[in-house]
Amino acid sequence: MKVTKEKQGEVLTVTIEGTLDINTAPQLKEELEGELDDVMEAYFDMEKCDYTSSAGLRVLLGAYQVLDEKEGRMVLKNVSNSFMEILEMTGFTDFIEVE
Repeated sequence: MKVTKEKQGEVLTVTIEGTLDINTAPQLKEELEGELDDVMEAYFDMEKCDYTSSAGLRVLLGAYQVLDEKEGRMVLKNVSNSFMEILEMTGFTDFIEVE
């Protein structure tokens, strides 16, 4: 998995390429460590992320909770149909914004 981050002021864009699973979720968690402290909006570009497991969902949930605590915004962008199915089945679409 490859993670690219770009921060502009209070906006963070994270691009995830590859599979987000039990093996790669710790890497994403580490990449996000401290990055959300001074942002109010986080955009996760999932165009090249083909799959997530529950471990990946936990990392995304953690990011959402950090932003939600300070009334920030988290958006998942360019989500594939299969990734969207996972988000819908797990109820993530009830609280995380998907574009």
